Amino acid sequence: MEQKLTPQQLKEFIGVLDEFEKYRNMTAEEKELIVRDIMERPYMDLRCDWAFKHVFQNPELLRMLLDDFLPEDIASVSLLPNEIDRIGPEDKNIVMDVICKTPDGKEFIVEMQRQDKDSFKNRMFYYGASMVHGQLIKGGKYSSIKPVYVICFMDYTLPHETDQLVYRYQMLEEDSGELFGQQLSIYLCELPRLETPSMRGLSPIESWFYILKNMRNFAGKPEDLGSRYAPVAKASRMRKLPSLEQLQYMRNMITEEEKLDLIRPAYRKGFAEGEEKGIVKGKMDDAKKMLELNLPVETIIQVTGLSINTIEKLK
Repeated sequence: MEQKLTPQQLKEFIGVLDEFEKYRNMTAEEKELIVRDIMERPYMDLRCDWAFKHVFQNPELLRMLLDDFLPEDIASVSLLPNEIDRIGPEDKNIVMDVICKTPDGKEFIVEMQRQDKDSFKNRMFYYGASMVHGQLIKGGKYSSIKPVYVICFMDYTLPHETDQLVYRYQMLEEDSGELFGQQLSIYLCELPRLETPSMRGLSPIESWFYILKNMRNFAGKPEDLGSRYAPVAKASRMRKLPSLEQLQYMRNMITEEEKLDLIRPAYRKGFAEGEEKGIVKGKMDDAKKMLELNLPVETIIQVTGLSINTIEKLK
């Protein structure tokens, strides 16, 4: 069930929009449509890094996520501060989404990336190398260095030589492929590479991809995802957020890095028609316009919430 905003809530969320210059000149109707599209959904968008952090700061959910992606069993994790201490006053400040470690000392950085950014791979390497560096203090032994894993979920794809869901990187000998060590591993999980209209028959990794991509559009009960993933849905419920955290989520959804592309002129008429003639017809009209603009199907799914089968029939 969608949550309906009170007039006071609507006013507060529109006030958040007005904090940003790019929204101030929009009409009241356009602002209301954007607010309702973000805040009246039953579940948060887990591709927003604020929502991702909110849900996976639960150690058990984080452990379950890591356990499905890592080759070894993850029995438990403990959260660490998500800001890495600077070594010198001029060092770059590093703040990450979620950082944790296992009882045997393995450390994990878990990131959600909504948009591609310059030097992305360098940044992921820098994050991981900073964690490795931080394990030793003066007099420490190199033998005490524990493996560090950087696991990044991405709402976009990078060019690769193969087509797979998860790309795993470590240091290898160039000719033989011999592993140098497990000091640093980087996992890139590119969510758009999974194209399926339902969770039926998916592996655990595929199920996580589906959930992270589609939680915003999920309209059922938590248990509809299956008992294993029901706690993720419960933690993502919009109604569970206190008022202050709802404002934080709204603000993060519309910042330059995290906002959905809801205000492009080509979309506005479709949103208005959706209100007047019916939500489903409005979404289908939006999808047709986006297809005419040659936008990726994945983008159309994100904006409209329509299934891939419905969009394919509109071509």
